[in-house]
Amino acid sequence: MKDRIQRRSELLVENRNLLHKDFRLENGLITVIAGAAFAQKDRTADPDRVKECRKLLRDRQGAFSQMRGNNELVISSKMAVSPNPEQYLDNLVEIYEKFQKGKFFSSSYRVLAASTICDAGKASQADAIVEKTNEILKGMNSKHPFLTSDDDTGFAVLLAMTEKSTESILEELEQSYQILKRSFSFHDNAVYSLAQVLTTYDGDAVAKCKKAVEIFEAFKETGYKYGKEHELPSLGILINLSDNIGDIVGDVIEVFESFKGQKGFGMLDMSKQTKLMLGAMIVASAYGEDRSTANAAVANGALSIIIAQQAAMLAAIAATSASAAASSSH
Repeated sequence: MKDRIQRRSELLVENRNLLHKDFRLENGLITVIAGAAFAQKDRTADPDRVKECRKLLRDRQGAFSQMRGNNELVISSKMAVSPNPEQYLDNLVEIYEKFQKGKFFSSSYRVLAASTICDAGKASQADAIVEKTNEILKGMNSKHPFLTSDDDTGFAVLLAMTEKSTESILEELEQSYQILKRSFSFHDNAVYSLAQVLTTYDGDAVAKCKKAVEIFEAFKETGYKYGKEHELPSLGILINLSDNIGDIVGDVIEVFESFKGQKGFGMLDMSKQTKLMLGAMIVASAYGEDRSTANAAVANGALSIIIAQQAAMLAAIAATSASAAASSSH
């Protein structure tokens, strides 16, 4: 396991650097996530193939499409690692249009949700998954209108891909949220997202919440405080990896330490909390290879990468907004 985690960590750094040479204008964290699309499959990034896929994407989608902009490099990379890039894009567009039905505004988060369905190999079940996702979002919005927004779509679609009923999902989600917010005061939005991640997994809600809090505390005790903002949901992908919390935390910290001195992973590139989140993603994907069921594959693979993608999107949006604000002040 240690060798697999180390190999995956080194590959992520290598892939980020390979892609950065050809996509220098991209947000740094998005470049890392694009590199992770290759690393998740133990593949070295192929910038030329990504460029070919980006050209195909641009030929099919206009400049104002939500599949372009911040999503473009990640989608192009996902196309590049698929055996049939054109089919991947066709499926993605078709599923995204299902999400858009009846909605006026487009959404980059619905693009990520559509890509999650593609990545899980469930494009043929898209109608049912999209319908269930919308039901879950409707239930969430009814209960917590100020906490529910488009950025929850990526988590809701993962919930929709489980065998749990919409009613049981919403019931467990609320129970988990009420438990978790006692431990993470003043971070309700991130807590609600973490509750969504935990509800994706089978098992007792109270036990899952307890495990998540214990893992958070274990990080803090070792001097590596886990983030409570957009990083917090990724804590949930660690709960089912091992009964030994010390082993899990130790593995994530080892990945974090391996980033030191690496280009693109310095203090000016990303925060400590973001690097811990990426460490969690790598550890979860490595452990996930030992799980044989389809549901576990979705939970450990697609879930970890979608959480990281959403974090990258939020960071990119924040960076763009900050840049725009700085420009307007001059």
